[in-house]
Parts: sequence; C-alpha cells; structure tokens
Amino acid sequence: MENQTEKVREVLDIFQAGYKTRDLARLDAFMELFEPGDNSELIGIGAAVRGGYEWFEGIEEIREIIEGDWTYWGDVVLDVDGAKISCLGDVAWLSTSGILIQTDTHDEALPIYLKQMTDLLQEKDVDPDVKLMEATHFGLRRLRERFKGKGHKWPLVLTAVLVNSSGGWRFTTLHWSMPVD
Repeated sequence: MENQTEKVREVLDIFQAGYKTRDLARLDAFMELFEPGDNSELIGIGAAVRGGYEWFEGIEEIREIIEGDWTYWGDVVLDVDGAKISCLGDVAWLSTSGILIQTDTHDEALPIYLKQMTDLLQEKDVDPDVKLMEATHFGLRRLRERFKGKGHKWPLVLTAVLVNSSGGWRFTTLHWSMPVD
C-alpha cells in the first residue's frame, strides 16, 4: 500500500512541477497525467453546476483550462509532502492545501476577467437573478484581488481522484477550491 501511495505522490509532484514551470511547450506531455477520453473532469474554483462555468469535462476541455491557468493564473504552490493520499486497488484519492500567489496586476488581467464575466452571464438555463448575483460576486472578488495586489497569497485546496491504468496513475477528477471570502 505504501508503495502505491508514494507513486501517487510522485504524480502529484509532477503535477506541481507543471504548474510551477507553466511551460506551454510541455503541455501535451503534462496532459498524460490525466485519464484520456471524456470521463475525466476538472472542477474549478467557480464551479457550481456540472457542465456550467468552470466545470470541465473531457481531456480537451481540461487541456484548455490548464493552458489558461498556465498563461493567466498565478503561481500555484501545493503541499505535496503533506498531501493525504489513500489507495484502494486501482483507485486513489488525495487532498492537500496550497497557495495561489497573485502574479498579474489587475490591469494586465482585466481583459480576461471581462471575458470570464461575459461567459458567466451567457450561461444557459440559469435564473437571471442567480446570474446577476454571481456576476456581482465575481466583480467584487476581482476588485478585492486588485486591492490585495501582486504577490498576495490566496489559500487553496486541491482534491483529486486517480486511477491506475495501463499508463500508470492518472487523474480522473480534480477539484480546486478556495475558502469563501
């Protein structure tokens, strides 16, 4: 059991290294950390509804959000050594904490924020009052980030499920979360 746990920790360490270097030339190789096909999912910090804003299903959608993370998100530092990892057969699950260090100034990121807010407002099958509330919360959070400034450290949590397939341990579900502020 210990050997499997350490193998999963090695995958988490490779994941951390990818988010540390954010080398887009290595993104395709990085994507091999995920179970291929449409069953894998990555749930972002703003997700609330499957298939909605920041809920990515399938390897292509996951690739797109990771490319965006590496291009526009801050520096991610995960507690790889302190991650709690459990294994049962060919399934493993983990949880760990970390920080997101804000690397962009508000002005640099404003076009990205405006696109994200537009995407949020264009979600289908969402009550208009809910859209307005979510857009307001999103905007207030971006203003808070502006006032915290570059270099601010935001706490985060990462949870994940991995499967041991022919390619070794791979992520099948990954969920980022941040404390409510």
